[in-house]
Amino acid sequence: TTHTTIISSSPSYDAWLVSFRIQYTHFTTQSTRKKTQALHISNIFCNFAALIRTTGDPESPNMNLRNMKEVRITAVRQTVYNDLMAKFENPIEHTCDIRQGQQWISINGQCPEGMCPAAWLTMRDFVRQLARGKGNFYDGWMQNPMSAMISCNDGFRPFSFYIEAIDKPKPNSKTEKPKALLSSQQRIDQRVEKLIVVIGKAVIPRRQIVAELDMRQSSRHTFINNYLKPAVANGYVEMANPKSPNTPGQAYRLTAKGLALYTRLLSTTE
Repeated sequence: TTHTTIISSSPSYDAWLVSFRIQYTHFTTQSTRKKTQALHISNIFCNFAALIRTTGDPESPNMNLRNMKEVRITAVRQTVYNDLMAKFENPIEHTCDIRQGQQWISINGQCPEGMCPAAWLTMRDFVRQLARGKGNFYDGWMQNPMSAMISCNDGFRPFSFYIEAIDKPKPNSKTEKPKALLSSQQRIDQRVEKLIVVIGKAVIPRRQIVAELDMRQSSRHTFINNYLKPAVANGYVEMANPKSPNTPGQAYRLTAKGLALYTRLLSTTE
């Protein structure tokens, strides 16, 4: 942890790494084994610094997380090469759980819950650049400069993902909360309204919803009883995977009724 802080906060961590390599190698010249270990460790730091140069470090104290954009990831299409599978691949029972149209929201450049780890590795650098407000990859590649189309690394059945930076409308102060839309008899609990605004048009895992509501994971009981259950009971929110209601990665989305209310809530903040 100490080394990562030095790298990410130093104005010239390239020079620091060169100095580190020289000093560490000189210090461990007592034996070939120790010298090899030292070079191996310094190579790890060099690789980590290269990643920071490319993507920035979201956990660095210099990163202003408040200004970072959210990035929506959409599974657009899967291409299956049956001829290549028949020719090269050994038969396997289970491959991929991702479904066409599935969406995730990356917050602060982090891997969203439920995202395939292998797919995340292929898109991570692009997501983090977009989160920092840096787009226009390859000088005009995408029609939307704050987006990219990335495929996972499965050579037999790759999924194409459309990733885009999004600005989520949020009240600027306590006085700019969404106005009441219904009469006192029909008044929707403000906590349910907050939940609807957080979910929006995405499919979001429970843990991510709790994080966006600035609630701790220890507040699970409060979230379920005061936010989730009322929203589901009133027909605004539904499970993305109703066949497995108790799955740890269960995600939620708005129903048609919820989307209609979401649109109306946003219109009151404009």
